[in-house]
Amino acid sequence: MNTNRFETFYDAVLAIVITILVLKIPQPFGPGWGDLFANLLSITTYFIVFLSIINIWYTNQKLFQHIDDINNKVLISYGISMFLFTLFPYFASWLSLNLYSLTAETIFGLIILFANISHIISVVVVFGANKSNEKLKELHIKKIHFIGPLIIILIGFVISYTIYVPGIYLMCLISVVLSIIYNRMQGQEFEDTERFEALIDAIIAIIITIIVLEIPTAVNGSLGALLELKLEFIAYAISFIVCFNVWNFTYNLFSIVNKINYKSIWAICLGLFFLSLIPYLTTYVAMNFNEFVPQCVYGIDFIIINVCSIVATYQMKKIDESNSFLQMAFQNYNNYIINIGFTVIFIIIGYYFYPPIIILSCLLSIAMTWIFMMKKIKLINFDN
Repeated sequence: MNTNRFETFYDAVLAIVITILVLKIPQPFGPGWGDLFANLLSITTYFIVFLSIINIWYTNQKLFQHIDDINNKVLISYGISMFLFTLFPYFASWLSLNLYSLTAETIFGLIILFANISHIISVVVVFGANKSNEKLKELHIKKIHFIGPLIIILIGFVISYTIYVPGIYLMCLISVVLSIIYNRMQGQEFEDTERFEALIDAIIAIIITIIVLEIPTAVNGSLGALLELKLEFIAYAISFIVCFNVWNFTYNLFSIVNKINYKSIWAICLGLFFLSLIPYLTTYVAMNFNEFVPQCVYGIDFIIINVCSIVATYQMKKIDESNSFLQMAFQNYNNYIINIGFTVIFIIIGYYFYPPIIILSCLLSIAMTWIFMMKKIKLINFDN
């Protein structure tokens, strides 16, 4: 079986799992910082799952760039892995609401543990089905890479049952961080960016579409009832533009990029994580449109997305110094710095005067980006 269609399906499943999990995060009870921090556990749990899935995707990408066909054993093993991945949103949400429940901790830990074991089996099956593939052997994937995280998760079980109930939760976080560090030490570059681009497109497309699901249905069929939701639709429109702007950035960036590395992948993925919070923050803002805290958090999220874009671009320039088009398009990061500074200024203004100016400043920053940066990249593409 050709791997292209399977990779597309596999990536689509992971993209959906990543994005729908944000729908499980409960909205704060009020517009204050304390109300928001009360939900920090849910966001942290989502972050753990996000890191786990992206890290697994990265390992899968390293394997599948060197093989063209898969057999039924590979298909079945990956199917089992996908089944376990799809359980992440439910049990992550359950755990975040019951952090000190030993049952919730245990089941969440078992899901993560079995998902990792299933992934290991899938990798072993891939190698077994491609014994003569010299490119796979060059990857030098060591057993400790897979066994280490499993041992840490098992230690979490010991901690949870003896000392501290959330031990499994903490050890799951540590295990995925160590796994990411190990992959970082491998330091591999990819010249084929199409699969990563497809993953980005899938995640952003799902984010854009699920935002509208958060808009409540009008109480009746009158125009007045619909107009009562005007703030929700305004917030949705701005968030749509924010998401589309990120997609536009990645589209233009990858049109002149020849290769990517681990750092650039993770910079973009972290940007996607904060972008995936947009549906949650859009609802938070719409419910408290004139309050400072929701608007401020939205602005901070927008700033972090811009910072991730800077880091990703910097890493791509660093590994592809001979790419004159890339170097010309991103000679400096003035546009991003201006956008960040612009948003910070309006956060301050929003604090003292009018909070909704913050989300509007994000829209204005995007307009500035489209006028200056994107026009420059398109001109370079045309010359190319």
